[in-house]
Amino acid sequence: MIRAYPFATVITCGQDTPEATQTPLFFETEDPGCRTLIGHIARINPQAGELMAPGPVLAVFNGPSAYVSPSWYVEDEDVPTWIYRSVHLRGEIEPVDSSGMRALMERIIALSESRIGGAWQLSRIPDADIARMMPRIIGFRIHLTALKGISKLEQTRSAANRAGVAAGLEAGEEIGKDLLVDLLRRPRNPECIGC
Repeated sequence: MIRAYPFATVITCGQDTPEATQTPLFFETEDPGCRTLIGHIARINPQAGELMAPGPVLAVFNGPSAYVSPSWYVEDEDVPTWIYRSVHLRGEIEPVDSSGMRALMERIIALSESRIGGAWQLSRIPDADIARMMPRIIGFRIHLTALKGISKLEQTRSAANRAGVAAGLEAGEEIGKDLLVDLLRRPRNPECIGC
């Protein structure tokens, strides 16, 4: 899910208050066992200082979500709810120094371009412009320490009620509904409550 929905909320515990920033995070390599993610934010971001020093971080990746109307249940009526998928990733920050920033940004751009079938490269920008822009951003790696997937997809409902919710979504206009409909129509795993 992280590869499919890389736009994350990065959360750190600031000295006075928690801080959060939305930014894409990518696995550093294509290796399925990769445990390092890469990212960057603007240096003027209030959270930048916390990401320029080693320390703990939480990244939340949100997949599709949708409102569920009680009218979609076919066997009983209940209260409205939301269904969703998300991943909570905990890790340790490793700041990227200025000598590694260009390579980091080239990798982030390549991964972003591959998502759209593009081939744009940083080398299209004059070196003088890159040298001027690089100090405006900070880069970091997150070394994964814990990963938790969370899904609320009507796992405790009957097959008939799950089918009713799938039909209701299918007829509606929620963004991301196709994936949710597919997940609702899969046979449920009774041992997977809340996962």
